[in-house]
Amino acid sequence: MKDFSDFFGINGFLEHELSSFEYRESQQQMAELIFQSLEKNSNAIVEAGTGTGKTMAYLIPAIVHAKENDEKIAISTETKALQRQLVEKDLPLVQNIFHKYLGVEFKYSIALGSSNYPCRRRFDHFVKKGEYEKSDMEYIEKIISLFKSRKIFTSHEADAPFRIWAEICRDSEMCEQQRCFLSYNCPFMAAKREWMQSDVLVINHYLFFSNIASGKTFLPMTETVIFDEAHSLESVAIGQLGFSIDYEMLVSLLQRFHQKKGRGAIYVIEDEDFRDKAIAFVDKISREANKFFEKLRNDFGEKEITRRIKSEVPTGYDLLKTLEDFVDLLDECKEQSGEDFKIVFEPARLRITAYKNSLHAFLHQTLEEYVYWIEKNESGLLGNIFLNARPVKVDRAFINDVYPFYKSSVFVSATLSVKDDFSFFKESIGFNDGLEKIFPSPFDYSRQMIMFLSGQLPEPDDSEYTDVTAKYCEEMIKITEGNCLILFTSYSTLKNIKSLLAKRIDNLIFSQDEMTASKALALYLANPGSVLMGTHSFWQGIDLPGDLLRCVIITRLPFSVPDTPVMEARVEMCKNSGHNPFVHIQIPEAVLKMRQGVGRLIRSAADIGIVAILDSRIKTKQYGSIFEKSLPNCVKVSTIGELKGKYREILLKS
Repeated sequence: MKDFSDFFGINGFLEHELSSFEYRESQQQMAELIFQSLEKNSNAIVEAGTGTGKTMAYLIPAIVHAKENDEKIAISTETKALQRQLVEKDLPLVQNIFHKYLGVEFKYSIALGSSNYPCRRRFDHFVKKGEYEKSDMEYIEKIISLFKSRKIFTSHEADAPFRIWAEICRDSEMCEQQRCFLSYNCPFMAAKREWMQSDVLVINHYLFFSNIASGKTFLPMTETVIFDEAHSLESVAIGQLGFSIDYEMLVSLLQRFHQKKGRGAIYVIEDEDFRDKAIAFVDKISREANKFFEKLRNDFGEKEITRRIKSEVPTGYDLLKTLEDFVDLLDECKEQSGEDFKIVFEPARLRITAYKNSLHAFLHQTLEEYVYWIEKNESGLLGNIFLNARPVKVDRAFINDVYPFYKSSVFVSATLSVKDDFSFFKESIGFNDGLEKIFPSPFDYSRQMIMFLSGQLPEPDDSEYTDVTAKYCEEMIKITEGNCLILFTSYSTLKNIKSLLAKRIDNLIFSQDEMTASKALALYLANPGSVLMGTHSFWQGIDLPGDLLRCVIITRLPFSVPDTPVMEARVEMCKNSGHNPFVHIQIPEAVLKMRQGVGRLIRSAADIGIVAILDSRIKTKQYGSIFEKSLPNCVKVSTIGELKGKYREILLKS
């Protein structure tokens, strides 16, 4: 096995370049395991506890392997923010180390989805039309300047309002790529050239599965893929490999073809007979869509939001037939040329064709092992109606489209196991063969964390639960003098407890029910001693080291309720295979989510604080031991008195 002590050891390269470096044996061992997996062309699952230094532990061996074998590697992470962290912070450090100590050069680049890049042709067309406000000129001038720089830029650098960006971003259906006469000054084409020349390509999970859905035509091939934040892969894949269409989407598509005063894609075609037929089709589609979606809307009960569809839909075929005939008419013109045709007509034709195909798949339920449902959105005067389809499981996507295409697929996260067992995660991604290893966190949880667990609290369905939970939250906020994160599984419970807390504490409360997650977090950071309250997005992905966070309160074990169509279908499939869905799906999912929530507290070796789980079922139910055994090995207390004493102790020791 290759020795990576030169990088990770005492007096190694990382220690020379990082003032905050701490030697961690597990970090070096993880690097050596990943290198072993890549050298053997095998797959691997690696759980790296918080503080292991997992990013360096996979980047360095992956780049060593890529350079020694003249191979290309993809790093896929969960979000664009994490991609930027890799290319702006982590990879420059590694690049400097390789250059300075090994004399080895490598290139890296970030790849984003198509619409993140601008299209020069669409931008010029937008400016030429002049359909923008005077106040938009500052954005237009900035974008002109960015184009003149001849550098790659995206929506992030342009920072223009969505309404402008939607008019000028790359449209995959109209893009001619290298055949475009403006390709010499195209940020997307420059980005693609950079992707091809890079040794390391940094992508995100959404783009990875969109690339699979498009037949792997968007991204260059790589020999290896490493999935960081791999715990989110299944949920991302389910979303990206399905589809959603709605009434307002169709209305918008029809407006692209025909608007008042002779505007729209139809008028690009000079044949008047074609125009008359096309306008008639647009009007007919509009009428049929109104009838179809109005019937669906009226079929919904007053409080009904979603309805699972388990057999072919008995209506909508008149709309589908009219769309099919319209698409046939449009296809007669697809050999035409001209700038307006390419920019206006062809993208609209391809989009309405895709809508037609999705409607056909929904009405006839042609996609196997997919779940279909209708959803009503209450916003707006009447509320929009959505037709949705998602895969129930995505293991086949990995078996068919991931493992055969890469020499190695490596899955890394801080939370992949339940009671030190990868079975749940392995089943979700169809993983059957490869290395598996858990590297525990190097943090001393016995010194840094106090865990509050009690079997004396009312259960979540008890009438006293909300009031008692609010009282315990109040006590813990007072003990730590604020800087608390309170995690919920539903907005209704959040609102009820927030209402009670607001009357009992003087600390400022910033809550996800009143503002976006990013705004709530920013206000929390700007107001020391405050309280942050949130649901799903705060259970993972936020990093509040040091004194920024002293207490994490989990109000309820995060079980997923089988009331969504996807979960309902998964439960049915599980039962049909002879398993207990509560044991096989809901408990493992809840354990992993709980571990994510608990992991918000201790982010460095200097952090201390309290984690409180205010759900008595962790102590009173048989399955509670599965949760408790998945928690860090720390001091556990069951009363407020004990908690106060132990918290004072760790404050004094720190």
